[in-house]
Amino acid sequence: MREECRYVYLDLGSNKGVQIRKLFEPALYPGAKIIPYFNELFGNVEDRRKYTCAFGFEANPRHFTRLKYIENAYRRKGFRVTFYNNAVWNEQNKNVTIYSETKFDLDWGAGVLDVAIKDKEAMARYQVPTVDIVQFINEEIKPLKPKAVFVKMDIEGSEYTVLPHMIENKVLCKNIVTSIVVEMHKWAKNRMKSDLDIKTLRQRMMTQKCAPTDIVPFDDETYKSDVKVDPAA
Repeated sequence: MREECRYVYLDLGSNKGVQIRKLFEPALYPGAKIIPYFNELFGNVEDRRKYTCAFGFEANPRHFTRLKYIENAYRRKGFRVTFYNNAVWNEQNKNVTIYSETKFDLDWGAGVLDVAIKDKEAMARYQVPTVDIVQFINEEIKPLKPKAVFVKMDIEGSEYTVLPHMIENKVLCKNIVTSIVVEMHKWAKNRMKSDLDIKTLRQRMMTQKCAPTDIVPFDDETYKSDVKVDPAA
């Protein structure tokens, strides 16, 4: 399977799997801002169904039954999709506490901080193993020698730990990660003791002494609740 991974989409914070569905079934998501970028980077939908490998990480275990359903349905169609129930972090196999909304239908975000959870008494807590995303890229993505790698990062505050780790290890170089779109969660900034924003991210990427990864200047959060079409249809 992996010898055909000419392109890689790395979805950090998959939630319900909508972004990966947009990648492989764009016709279901008219107007989604990310689709023209997928076309530009990975080619038309027929090509990327053949040659793009998608890897998704989601910390919230309540989403994982659905994500594995999407994975299995897409693999039967020949789409190369793998989901992992890990929290994206700067260490490997460390158990961290993940906080999430109690009402599952509203559970669009889960992370290592409880700041965004309003109902503290009823919030859900899970112990989830971490993945060192630098290690994953070095060991799993780089050996594929893809022509392009696109990373979407929406990890509910952990970006303030993970992005410096990627820069320190010279991963945010264009020859490794072609492009990245990052959602910076300002409500987490003080708690994570960070001064990072998109401007300082660009500046610090220059310290890697390589052509820096392109930062995509928008975040596509359309179709949060997904569409009703079954991935297996």
